[in-house]
Amino acid sequence: MRKYMILSGNASDEFLRAADGLQETTQIEEAEIIVGEPTHEELAQAKKLKWLQMTWAGADRYIDCFPENVILTTASGAFGETIAEHALAMLFSLCRRLPAYTRRNDWEDLGCEKQVSGATALIYGAGDIGTVIAKRLKLLGVRTIGVCRDLRSKREGFDGRTNLENAAAFLPEADFVLCALPHNEQTKGYFNEERLRLMKDDAILVNVGRGSLIDTDALELLLSEGKFFGVGLDVVTPEPLPREHKLWTMDNVIITPHVAGVSMGHLQDTEDRIWKICTENLKKYLEEKPLRNVVKQ
Repeated sequence: MRKYMILSGNASDEFLRAADGLQETTQIEEAEIIVGEPTHEELAQAKKLKWLQMTWAGADRYIDCFPENVILTTASGAFGETIAEHALAMLFSLCRRLPAYTRRNDWEDLGCEKQVSGATALIYGAGDIGTVIAKRLKLLGVRTIGVCRDLRSKREGFDGRTNLENAAAFLPEADFVLCALPHNEQTKGYFNEERLRLMKDDAILVNVGRGSLIDTDALELLLSEGKFFGVGLDVVTPEPLPREHKLWTMDNVIITPHVAGVSMGHLQDTEDRIWKICTENLKKYLEEKPLRNVVKQ
């Protein structure tokens, strides 16, 4: 009998119904199917594993080491709404200097703010997350430019699109730069000092993708020089950011502990979308049909 194992979250009733006829196991070495994010040590014990279904959107923890002949799928597509809301919350807060005001104990006016309407946003990543961000900003009168790999496919919410190789040409005109890119060799260290300096001095930078995208030392240097109106980081390198790091104390910086896409036990709507993807993939797997969000096969 096929055996499956769940490592994270409580499976939805729909998923459990789809798994009817399978046997749930607590022994990872017996599992043919695993739902969750096992460690590399746990994966080494899973000798019978044929398919790993993640409840996360990003699979970078398995990029360098993953068992041969095992299918890897993600829950990409479940997080657009929640991560986009987090990114926009950071953006709006920075535009109105809310982080600086909340750190003060006086009645001093901090001066100029930034207006969202009429601004230009360069959005790195035009997938699920980036598309939701673009749609929301379009409703507020923002011009949106998306950075994506495939320029042939139509993407809703974007006034224009470019690829990663040519995106830097748009940095000098962007009021807002929002990042929702995965970690890979092309994105790692993309925002070095040179590219960061291409941005407007009063630009706002928000990253809800992966911390490896931005050179943290270069970012700290430019912030200390007075560049950027504000910076919002849900992801950093290193992660977690050391307590003594200067970024924690800067009035125009928001840092959150990689929680933009946290779902299990946080947002029921996102959790439901995750289990919907897991359920659909389980049905496809049992029917030997192509799976959704395949990273490795």
